[in-house]
Amino acid sequence: MPEIVYKYRQYQSDITAKVLPQITMRKHLDDAPLARRRALAAELLLNGEGISEVSRKARLSLPTVSKYKILIEKGGPEALARLRINGNVPRLDDASQSWLVSAIKHSPGLLGYPGPTWTISQLRELIFRRFGVQFSASHVGHLVRGYGLAYRLTYSTSEKASPATGRKSPSDVYAARRKIAAKMLLDGDSVEHVAKALNISVRTITKYKSMVVADGVEAVEQIKSSGRKATLGPEALEWLRATLEGSPMAHGYQTELWRNGDVQKLINEKFGIYHSSGHVRTLVGKLGLERRMRPPKQRTEKKHLTINDETLAWVAATVRESPRVHGIDADHWTNGRLRTVLHRRVGVDYSRGYIWEIATRAGVADLLTKLRS
Repeated sequence: MPEIVYKYRQYQSDITAKVLPQITMRKHLDDAPLARRRALAAELLLNGEGISEVSRKARLSLPTVSKYKILIEKGGPEALARLRINGNVPRLDDASQSWLVSAIKHSPGLLGYPGPTWTISQLRELIFRRFGVQFSASHVGHLVRGYGLAYRLTYSTSEKASPATGRKSPSDVYAARRKIAAKMLLDGDSVEHVAKALNISVRTITKYKSMVVADGVEAVEQIKSSGRKATLGPEALEWLRATLEGSPMAHGYQTELWRNGDVQKLINEKFGIYHSSGHVRTLVGKLGLERRMRPPKQRTEKKHLTINDETLAWVAATVRESPRVHGIDADHWTNGRLRTVLHRRVGVDYSRGYIWEIATRAGVADLLTKLRS
């Protein structure tokens, strides 16, 4: 064992003896005291492991591990051991934290704050207004990073901040997330870890991985953001919130609860804006008013035609071959091309979503591209 690691372990022995009685490292690491996770992080860093890997193993955020690495490089493990352990009990219960996470993920405009992303001061005010708890700016930042939502923050909140940074658009935020995801994948992080850390679907991260493997980080950085800006401003959303809290009968609808089509019509009549049914449901969800909506009709369950292991093995072998072997004049497999050859084999016209699921189960989803012939 390196002498520097042994020295650090001795330095931390008194602390860990008090706060870590018989904790199994991997199984209970999420509940382990900070002192134990900090000691593990120091040992892994001293052994030369990367920041992303240390973050995953020690259950610490990437900024925290980066700070630990700088401290160790400048002052040795003693500098890290001298850091104060914050022992305050969290003052937000699980339900409050769940609400806060949902609020941070959505636009500040839904709660009456300007800008596409949150600032620390806005979140401090929101927490105090909602829960009556006054947190410091540093603790709010710690909370947000702990939730894996640092990408939802705008840090240029002071008067000296750059105007361009202060007007950071959602597309800039999404581009930054894609860049971080690509770099984490390049560093060897798993698809599941990147998806959880950045709150992006596993399917999207799988696509990013195939692009990074083929063309490097630049391929992901060049993806153009899609979507459109919200068409209802803070005042309109506040009006909609108050209206949905009231009875539909006040607006001529003979129901006790709002129907999706009624809300669609209401928005169109009031603001001259048409929203799809899906967007209306999303909007109502963000306002936290699902309880005021009439439950949707239950769909009749259909028996899903399953794919057996033999067919999965055939799919895996097929996608690793050239499409030309199967009579398709192309060099790359796409969802549609796999759908065609699978229909020839089993006689079932599966949906594009289920084709992707089949490719994922067969372990070849990263070989499907979006190239068009």
